Amino acid sequence: MCYRWFGKAAENASNDKLELDLERSHMEIRSAAYLSYVWVSTILAVIASSIICVSIILLAGLDIVISIILLVLVALSNIIIYFYFMKMPAMRAKSRGKKINLHLPYALNFIAAMSAAGVTPTEIFRSLSKQRIYGEIREEALWIYRDVELLGRDIISAIKANINRTPSEKFKEFLQGAVVTVQSGGALKPYFMNKAEQYTRENRVEQRQLIESLGIMAEAYVSAAVAGILMILVVIPVMMIITNQFDPILLYLISIIMIPLIHIGFAVILSSMIQNV
Repeated sequence: MCYRWFGKAAENASNDKLELDLERSHMEIRSAAYLSYVWVSTILAVIASSIICVSIILLAGLDIVISIILLVLVALSNIIIYFYFMKMPAMRAKSRGKKINLHLPYALNFIAAMSAAGVTPTEIFRSLSKQRIYGEIREEALWIYRDVELLGRDIISAIKANINRTPSEKFKEFLQGAVVTVQSGGALKPYFMNKAEQYTRENRVEQRQLIESLGIMAEAYVSAAVAGILMILVVIPVMMIITNQFDPILLYLISIIMIPLIHIGFAVILSSMIQNV
């Protein structure tokens, strides 16, 4: 429906970057169709939010200043919605890249073991595409095997096509090395084994650094969110009693606002640290 309405305009407005982001994020939709969907969604959001906003202004009898502020907030919300939809393929692609990097050392050990047993690269990627334990790398292998089995490409052409669309720089480097090894007459078995050893070693270093960083964050959490808060909750009432100016509002603000924000902040930091490894 969206493409029927705005298909021609979307075909002219779509670009290669959006097409590549959609392909890297494995969102199975053409860039023009996705752009049409974004436009229709934004228009519907503008209409719905405008109706709600105008209804609130008329029913509540808001003054001009508050009405203008409310309209500006609604407009900003719609702009944020539009840019969120436009950036969503790139964000999903980036998320896939992180997941690929996370499973890459273990998938390369699987590839090296299969190669040591004398399995051909096509069969290696076919077997890898069935292993759900490797997450997004399974999807990458599935696309490579799809190009060979359904589109009739040779394995080198299929790997080259995946080099252009994979969101992981590490996986791209691995595939490029495999292509160069084959084209230069080298053997894939030692290349796969060396890469598996290299990425396993790098993964150990990254995991060790993560554990050390988590230890530092744990100490900071205990100092700031536990001991520090307890000290504040003890010192402030004592000072109020000494000065004979007891005001519970400050304690309420600390308990209701400050303490939850500290815990939420540590949770967000820890989540981002874990996702980046």
